[in-house]
Amino acid sequence: MVKGDRLRVTGYGLRVKGMFFLLLSIFIFQFSFCQAQSVEREQQFSYYWYATKQAIMEERFDDALVLLEFCQALNPTDATTLESLGVIYNALHHEDKALDLWRQAFEASPRDMWFRYSDALMNRQTDESRREALRVLETAYRAQQPDAEENLLEQLLRLYMSEEQWKDVIRTQDEIDRLKGYDAYSAYHRLRAYALWGKPKKALAEIDKYLKEDPTNVQFMLYRIDMLSRMGAKPKELYAQYERVLEIAPYDLSVLNNYAYLLATHGGDLKKAERMSLLTIQKEPNNPVYLDTYGWILHLQGQEQLAMFYLSRALQYATDETQNEIHMHIQQVHKKL
Repeated sequence: MVKGDRLRVTGYGLRVKGMFFLLLSIFIFQFSFCQAQSVEREQQFSYYWYATKQAIMEERFDDALVLLEFCQALNPTDATTLESLGVIYNALHHEDKALDLWRQAFEASPRDMWFRYSDALMNRQTDESRREALRVLETAYRAQQPDAEENLLEQLLRLYMSEEQWKDVIRTQDEIDRLKGYDAYSAYHRLRAYALWGKPKKALAEIDKYLKEDPTNVQFMLYRIDMLSRMGAKPKELYAQYERVLEIAPYDLSVLNNYAYLLATHGGDLKKAERMSLLTIQKEPNNPVYLDTYGWILHLQGQEQLAMFYLSRALQYATDETQNEIHMHIQQVHKKL
């Protein structure tokens, strides 16, 4: 009895083992078959990609599009294929289709496929598209941490500026400086962010920090004068700042013009202002800004006819940005006449 039971148990075990080996054999066969299919698909994919490159080099864009669509059918989530398809559709002026393909490429690989999608969104120049572009860049930034690309950070910086997210501007500039060092661009971005953020003292501190690196930088010296003026500095302090700039750049026409206008409008030496302004129009006789300054200084000295001549000439060469102030000055002189 016991012996028979053992035989039955042994027979049952043999059947279980047989089923196990049968299932294992089927699994190995299926795996080998799928692997063979996978290898074949990869070979086809590589072939179509090679043919696509050849078609693009020969400018057979219709053929390239068909080949890329074959690639997409073989591997629907390949980010490079999706991006390349987007490039061709964009060249064929199917912008919406291109944008959708670049979105799919980004979703497949947010670390690497952010550029075309975010760039296309920003080119649409709507509030909604800029917000989406910002989301894309922030997602790519998180995917690239801890070593984000400099190009990505600079794109983020521009978008944060356009969205007036000043705290994020400063933080992003810190990251850029960590990658490539502190320079005039980083100083300018910081001072601009602080100025527009309503923190003039911090903006002034950024200017002074850069001037320690480059004490004779005329542009940053002028930024300093502008910032002091916004902060309500007294005219005498601004005059002193301009004198320092003129020691470095005595023939800088922009400096001469700005200093002359400041003297004229803040009770300074009108004769000195006239001499400096005259130098600017002698060098650039058709510059509407310099002509306007000179005409206004003549008006302040009571030379209305001569002032009207130069102001009318300024209006002749005025741009959209300058004509309003020139019109205002002409109206003031008309009242005197």
